[in-house]
Amino acid sequence: MSVREIYEELLIDKTKRAKALVEKAKGILGIDKDTGEPLILVSRSKLTDRLLISLYLCGKYFASELGLVESPSATLEELSKKLGISKAVISARITELKREGKIRMINRGEYAVIFSMIGSILDEAREKIGD
Repeated sequence: MSVREIYEELLIDKTKRAKALVEKAKGILGIDKDTGEPLILVSRSKLTDRLLISLYLCGKYFASELGLVESPSATLEELSKKLGISKAVISARITELKREGKIRMINRGEYAVIFSMIGSILDEAREKIGD
């Protein structure tokens, strides 16, 4: 057995990763089949603004992967409108989420979730809702 063959045991394909994330997302997130809009399926009262923003951006990522939206990112205006949170609050929470390495800026005022953080965001949501 070559060294490369040994290291290849660490390889995980995107299909397995996607399946695991979808399982975690079930019951928390949905995607509107017609519009690609992310839908948060749990009581918002149990979620912080940071978590709502993170979940919405996870939903945008999934919708993008499904080909329902062009981009996995959302603007401050979209986040504010869809989540019913003021732009000032969205902006403050975005700063925190960027600092934590959960989201990144795509363009000025436009943000997307960092793929490797989706699992931990969904885990945090499950913990908050007591699931």
